[in-house]
Amino acid sequence: MRNYLISLWLLSILIFSGCGYKKGISTGDQEAFLYFSGNTNNVIVSIDNGERFSVKSGRDNQYKIKPGKYTIRVYREGKIIVKREVYIGDGIAKEIGIK
Repeated sequence: MRNYLISLWLLSILIFSGCGYKKGISTGDQEAFLYFSGNTNNVIVSIDNGERFSVKSGRDNQYKIKPGKYTIRVYREGKIIVKREVYIGDGIAKEIGIK
């Protein structure tokens, strides 16, 4: 009986030690995405008054940014046609519609 209890005790230690502590947690970089829909012909986009860039329309043309709050300005022929403040969470793709 004593050998049986010792064997059972050793077996339980082996089972529970297999669920060992993993030091640290691995996470990927935080990222969010913007994409533009509608008429993107001759438009230039600026995020938080940063460098202006041209964009392509469609969900397949996503632009990677970090999660956070942004002011998006879309210009056509030097005039602002869209101005939106958006908050984009981690792993979210946000659509910006352009008329």
